[in-house]
Amino acid sequence: MIHGPCGTVNPQCPCMVDNKCSKDFPKAYAEETVYVADGGYPKYRRPDDGRVVLVRGREVGNECVVPYNPYLLAKYDAHINVEICTSIKSVMYIYKYIYKGHDRVTLEVQDQDEIAK
Repeated sequence: MIHGPCGTVNPQCPCMVDNKCSKDFPKAYAEETVYVADGGYPKYRRPDDGRVVLVRGREVGNECVVPYNPYLLAKYDAHINVEICTSIKSVMYIYKYIYKGHDRVTLEVQDQDEIAK
């Protein structure tokens, strides 16, 4: 799962907005996954091991790999965005998609004494 290529390598890519990738690719290299409190999203492991692949006539490395779950990819034969969210913002993110479109859910949490009823 490779994003792009975009950025200075391909400024005509559809994800480019104001000469910058709207998805923040290419990502910085990192030797290990780090969970950052600011924003709630992890910075995934992207080793700078020198491996490159040819995508649309351009060489790209680990900085353009999209996070994915190989099990879900094989089971549903489709790309499913998988992220680990570690903040309260993740609840807002989930509700954003619940209220989008025709699929809607109402959730109510009540603290009632069932025995008193």
